[in-house]
Amino acid sequence: MKFVKNKIMNLSIRNKMILSYILIALIPFCIFGIVVISIFAGQAENDISEHTGQMISQVRTSIDVYISSIEKISNYVIEELRSVDFNEMYTEDDIFWMQESSKAVARLKHVANTHPEVAGILFATENDLYISTGMTRISRDSFVNEEWYRLAVSNPDTVCLISDTSGRNIVTNESYSIDNVFSMVKAIYKEGTTEVMGVLLMDIKHDIISQSIDNITIGQKGFVFVIDSEDRVVYTPANPITYRVNPDWIRKENAPVTARIRGEKYQIRSERSDYTGWRVVGVFSIDEIMGHMNTLIFALTCGLLLLLAFVFVITVKISQTITNPVVELEQLMKKAESGDLAVRFQGDYHDEVSELGRDFNHMLVRIEDLIQQVYIEQKNKRMAELKVLQEQIKPHFLYNTLDTISWMARDYGAGDVVRLVDALTNMFRIGLSRGRDYISVEQELSYVANYLYIQKIRYGGKLNYQIVKDEEILNEEVPKLMLQPLVENGIYHGIKTRRGEGHLTIRAVKTADGLLEFSVEDDGSGMSAQQAEELNHLLNEPCELEERQSFGLFYIKERLRIKYGDGFKIRVNSIENVGTKVVIHIPIQEDGV
Repeated sequence: MKFVKNKIMNLSIRNKMILSYILIALIPFCIFGIVVISIFAGQAENDISEHTGQMISQVRTSIDVYISSIEKISNYVIEELRSVDFNEMYTEDDIFWMQESSKAVARLKHVANTHPEVAGILFATENDLYISTGMTRISRDSFVNEEWYRLAVSNPDTVCLISDTSGRNIVTNESYSIDNVFSMVKAIYKEGTTEVMGVLLMDIKHDIISQSIDNITIGQKGFVFVIDSEDRVVYTPANPITYRVNPDWIRKENAPVTARIRGEKYQIRSERSDYTGWRVVGVFSIDEIMGHMNTLIFALTCGLLLLLAFVFVITVKISQTITNPVVELEQLMKKAESGDLAVRFQGDYHDEVSELGRDFNHMLVRIEDLIQQVYIEQKNKRMAELKVLQEQIKPHFLYNTLDTISWMARDYGAGDVVRLVDALTNMFRIGLSRGRDYISVEQELSYVANYLYIQKIRYGGKLNYQIVKDEEILNEEVPKLMLQPLVENGIYHGIKTRRGEGHLTIRAVKTADGLLEFSVEDDGSGMSAQQAEELNHLLNEPCELEERQSFGLFYIKERLRIKYGDGFKIRVNSIENVGTKVVIHIPIQEDGV
């Protein structure tokens, strides 16, 4: 067995494909009959089941619509009757009863005549008086004790449907039979109160149901019928199957149930109406479906034989179309391995091999991009280090000169000059920082404060500024001279170009998620949303520092990236003629590193 496996695994892809196609062509002959019969019979059964489900759903919707229209008719009748206080009428000899009942009967007849689906209407009062059209009381027994009356009173806000109209103290006229109707009952309140005035009973013809059901065909033996919530048949077309359907089979909502009835296999499925509480049941014969499968199976068998012959003929051709691109891709990979990254796979199709070739092309492009990116990063790193070195290489005698100027200014009593020189001295001292690349937040803010003091002397009242800081972060270390270029941009591109006074706000705080947030915000001329978005886009891609006009901002970005990798964020938010805000987020370094 292991020998056979090794032989197969050592075959070329083309030979493996030919062998696989031959096996695929032969095996179906053994299992075709069973598989085809199962698939197509199951599919046909599912299709009929789905069709039945759609039919019963349509019937349920249609019946709901019909019942809703009947309910609207009943509401109209109720509103007409509610306007009269029948609770104050106790006998048929009451003059008010005779007057109002004759008017009410006329209304009921009008409703019955204009709505042919309404077979009869009866209104019974709490005082055992009644009016009707198409119905008459059999005995003097009170309607109040009738089951239909109690049902309506116990469900005062609901229209109740009664499928079995037998056993009532009512006889219908010759125009219809109780076997061909169902009833709708609803309690009527005295207007403006919760006092029951009586119950309206309407007999509705089965025609509104039969119109939805009788024209439905589900094969020759399939049919649809309706039952109520008590599993009593509301309506069914004439057939010998309805009353042999076990109620337990139809209580599973929308779930088809297969059962044998009179020796024949049927599938039963149903759908319950939330509106009426009735259930529409669909039944179809599975044996009838299987009887139509023989011709289809024969045709499919012949078609499959032709297909197998066709597959065998084109096996070699198909294998070539697949293996040739694989061979080409293998050769290109060997060239790329030897260092030739300019090779590309040429594939115009959308199969797996072509997708693999395009992925190979993308990989080569990515490798070239990474090589270029590493080159740019190393170049930028060297430039950043050079810039820091240039900042550190300051003439040492400059301190002595500034110190001499400061003492001379003191001798002459020029306090403003003293403070100006001291501020400049502090800037140089912090800028050099004994060659260190990182200083505390407190030193960084001190550098900015000295710089702003000097600029304040230059611009006077045009420049106003404030520095907001969290005391808890003052000892955290950050790259030095990180904020001064941003402040300088805010002054020269924001405050300087605006009319009137300008304001500059520098913040150094700790965010809720434990990051250091530095922001420089001015209320200067700002920039357009497009310019700000372009600037943010450039800040998120590798760049050549010497190619950027906004050198300070990109210089800061490159220094932060060298220090924090992808752990920092820098974003520019600006509104034209309103101002600009630059925000930097960097992580807090453990042990001040």
